[in-house]
Amino acid sequence: MSDLSTLLAKLVDRFPPEHAIELRPSAGSDAWASLEDRFSGGHARRWFAATNGQANTLPAVLSHSFCSLADARDALRIADEIRAEPDGYWVEPEWIAIAGDGAGQHIMIDDRDGRVLMVAHDDDYVEVLATSADEWLASLLRDFDRGVLTCDRTFGLIETEELARIHARQEEQRSRHQPRPLPLKHKPGLALTVMVSLALMALFIWYAETHR
Repeated sequence: MSDLSTLLAKLVDRFPPEHAIELRPSAGSDAWASLEDRFSGGHARRWFAATNGQANTLPAVLSHSFCSLADARDALRIADEIRAEPDGYWVEPEWIAIAGDGAGQHIMIDDRDGRVLMVAHDDDYVEVLATSADEWLASLLRDFDRGVLTCDRTFGLIETEELARIHARQEEQRSRHQPRPLPLKHKPGLALTVMVSLALMALFIWYAETHR
């Protein structure tokens, strides 16, 4: 196996059985042939030679699942169409998706220099995750083994501290929407109000019955 294949295999082994990531084997040279001229840097081809994405859609990293070459082609087509519009597009033609979240966000490889990028479809800020795919996968393995990253069923691999902050915000939101118990000092007044209302209702019924 290539270094990328080895790193990917090690990464997949870190996921628990209930969140097993299934990777497809190499996309193959025939599948890559039509992209050879556009992506001549070799970085993108090397990635898809190691894996053709996931066989399932469970999140692997930061809510992203690894893309198949077909998924990457679809993302390329959409980007090319946007780039051809009058306003153009800030996503570079040499960037290809290797993971996506299904909502327009992608992790991409820049085929010119091998950098791994976090790219959002509606924000021109691009985060450089690593200078190469090897470095990126090695850092994920290292951070997971050190406890910096954890595996979550919603996000896949995510920073342990960030996940704790997300859970804290969710718990705060839940507590805001829960009905608060009536303070003890207000309970006698509420009971009296209910009793008076029932008495008035009984009086109204008696009056209605005796004057029919």
